[in-house]
Amino acid sequence: MVNKTLWVAELEAILLAAELNNAANGAIVVDSTDYDNATDKFQFADFLFFGTFDAATDADASVELHIFYKLDGTNYGDGEDGDLANPQPSGNSLHGIFSIDAQVDGYQQILDVPLSPKAFKAAIKLNTGQDLTAVDTHFLKMYPRNHELQ
Repeated sequence: MVNKTLWVAELEAILLAAELNNAANGAIVVDSTDYDNATDKFQFADFLFFGTFDAATDADASVELHIFYKLDGTNYGDGEDGDLANPQPSGNSLHGIFSIDAQVDGYQQILDVPLSPKAFKAAIKLNTGQDLTAVDTHFLKMYPRNHELQ
């Protein structure tokens, strides 16, 4: 007999790392590989961004989290031609905003993002006033979870 429903945390996934090196202010950086949530079928995820900038970011700096799904199994909903070569992020792909403020480096999180059971690529858009450094320390991590009956 089921007594309660719990959230069960799964293993973290590093979605972006080396791709972020030297990323310019205003750039859109897209994950190079799909995250196959069509197989994993996670319902929710928390996201953690860390970046080190060339200098202190603007006072209202932010980094946007975009998720581009492959709903038809082939093409991404990227606002362009579906191949993410020239993504055009929109309010539809926007799943949260990391508020960085005036920092040289910063950790920031977005919690409770619902996930579709489809393959996707994550992307970030830098609105920081500064470029990320060339140092290989930046990342975007995802911490997925599901419900579990106990």
